[in-house]
Amino acid sequence: MNIDDLKSEWQRAGAEPHSEQELAMMTRVRNHPTLRGLRIKFVTEIAALTAFLLLYYDGFDGAQKPMIINVLLIFSITLYVTTNALGYAQIQNPRVSGNIREALARRVQSLKRMAALSLGSSVVYALALVAFLTYQIEFNQRKYIILSGLVIGFILLFYYSLISWRRKISHFEAMQADF
Repeated sequence: MNIDDLKSEWQRAGAEPHSEQELAMMTRVRNHPTLRGLRIKFVTEIAALTAFLLLYYDGFDGAQKPMIINVLLIFSITLYVTTNALGYAQIQNPRVSGNIREALARRVQSLKRMAALSLGSSVVYALALVAFLTYQIEFNQRKYIILSGLVIGFILLFYYSLISWRRKISHFEAMQADF
């Protein structure tokens, strides 16, 4: 590309103004790529957990487990999905008032509450799943190793989630401190 082509491209830049509707669509929070990724993750989790709930009774001998274990498992999955849905809805529809400092302070407090709810529901779900999978199992060394791997996996996922929540909260705290 020579200098004349560059000059003509520069002069044509911005010549095609966007309509109000196009600008509104481009700046909507729901169109953000991060939200698209969260939406894909959320739909995938719901599909996988729904498939598990449809199959656990026959495929994982849910019929042979006590009712309290089944209820605990269903409750924990429902709590986990509900918490994620609330978090997604809160991120998708931010409430912004006139004062940015107050809005950021509310966002930080809201994120801290959502982090506690999300991490708590994850722990309840992991404990319910472990209780369901290990009920009436005669353990030997191989099964203890499998259980240890499962518990370590849950701990690592919990730790990753905790770090992710801390990063989000510290980002908004830094923005709040800048104001």
